[in-house]
This record gives sequence, C-alpha cells and structure tokens, in this order.
Amino acid sequence: MKVSLVEGPGNAKFPFSNCLLVETHGVRILVDTGCSPNLPPGEFKAIVYTHFHPDHIRGFSDAYAKAEKVLAPIGEGSYKTLKDLARRFAPGLEDKWLEMASSIELHGVPRVDEYYEPGEDLCVAGVCIKTIAARGHLLTHTLIEVSDTIYLVDIDLTGFGPWYANPEASPALFLADIEMAASLEARSYATAHKIGVFDRVQAVEMLARYAARLIEHAEAVYKLLGPKPSKPVELAGRRAIYRRFVPGFEEIMRYFEANMIEKLLPMLSLWGCSRQTREGWVKRDCDLDAVKHDVYERVKSFI
Repeated sequence: MKVSLVEGPGNAKFPFSNCLLVETHGVRILVDTGCSPNLPPGEFKAIVYTHFHPDHIRGFSDAYAKAEKVLAPIGEGSYKTLKDLARRFAPGLEDKWLEMASSIELHGVPRVDEYYEPGEDLCVAGVCIKTIAARGHLLTHTLIEVSDTIYLVDIDLTGFGPWYANPEASPALFLADIEMAASLEARSYATAHKIGVFDRVQAVEMLARYAARLIEHAEAVYKLLGPKPSKPVELAGRRAIYRRFVPGFEEIMRYFEANMIEKLLPMLSLWGCSRQTREGWVKRDCDLDAVKHDVYERVKSFI
C-alpha cells in the first residue's frame, strides 16, 4: 500500500490544505480536497473528509467527477448549505463568514454518500482506514491512520499553533488531543498545513513544541491583563494571537480571536493566573513558564 501527501498550493496555508492519497491494487482513496487545484489525476474509489472546515472541503466540485463515493464524519450530516456552516462557525456574523467563504471560492457543501463515526474503521474495496476523534479543533475533527502512517490533519504542527476559534472548539481538549496524538505509534506522520512527512521522533518533538505554542497563546493574553477588569472582546485585536488582521476580514478575525481569548481565560484561572469578576478578568501572579515546561515535557515523554 502506498500512502502519499498531496501538497496544497501556497505551502498548504489557508485557504488550502494538504490531502492524503492512499493507493493499493488499483484502489485510490483521497482524504480531503483542500489541495485543489493540485488534485492528483485519475479516479478515486472514495473521498474521505476529516471535517467540514472551508480549507478542507474547497475543491470538492473538482474532485466529485472522479469519485465513486464520498464519506464524512457523522456530525457533519446536519450541515447541507454554506449558510448552515456560517451559523455553526460564526453565529451572528454569518454574512462576514460567507464573504470569506466566497473569497476562497467555496460555493457549497460537499454531497455525502455515507457518514462514519470518528473512531470506527472505514473499509472501502478492501482498504481499511482507522479514524480517530480529535475534537479540540472541531467536534467532527478526525485523524486518519493507514498503513503505519498517521495523518494529524489540523493538529498541523505549524508555528502559529493550535486553532480553536469556533464556538464548539476547546483549547483544553486540543491539548488532550495533542497528547493523544503523541501516544500513537506509527512510522510516518503528516499534517494538513505543513509540507513534509516526518518520522516518530520528529513528530513527537514537533507535537511538544505545538502544545507549548498554545500555552504561549495564553501567556500573550496574560500579559494583556492587569488589575483593571478586561473582557475578551476588549483584548482582541491587540496581537495576543493574530499578529495582524487580513484587510477586508478584520471583523471575522476579531471574532475568532475573541473566541480564543474567551476560552483561554478560564484556563489561566485554573493555573492561578487570572480571576473573573463581574466586570471582567484580572491578572494574578503565577508561573506560566512552569506550565509550559510541564506541558512540553509531558508530550515529549512519548518518544
């Protein structure tokens, strides 16, 4: 069996993603379609989606003509139109989200023939793929394991770090997902937004740094806090997570950043670094370096 990474345009950065191609005895299965227009030539026995974020489903119309069957996580069955996804991913800012989707040439939602429960094995024409739930990024987010290769999808090992800006996402659960991913043993690892295939030692070291980046997000938020109470929306736009907002998409990016900050503040509280008042959040003295060191070492211990 041959498993290869199909690189997305622009180094697979948003609005693109890598795809995974599985081939054996004339059977070809494609995981996600965000690598379009770099889709590999030929037909596919199946397309398997890992979740319905725009950068993973874009290009679906180009791929459909080549596919016999399309599968997706069962939780995606409720979302039939882009408006459904807009209400899910950016409630209250649906129009802004739809503008973003249009700008990246996403004009609909994939038609799905069959839904799978993340955690079950998928067998198509004798080719079996293990799916692994990793719900910190999105409740439907699914990792793929096939032929001693683990596709980490949006546990993407990029320098930006974890992304948990949708309402259903969770940075605490994302940390647990990273640790879970480090515990999986395979020969090769790949992700949706980083070019290259990595061995186990490389992957676990990168996962440890990736987990530490989430703590650095929290540390950046912590530095914005003071004795005067602050609310997440007031802290957004001050470069805690995004270094800049893309012109034309400031409002939706501010919304995403405020969501991430809102999720980080209770974590800071658990670490003794913040306290919630009626008026907002205030800073408390703490040692975030120790927290980051502990998280890094815990993930790296799986090597």
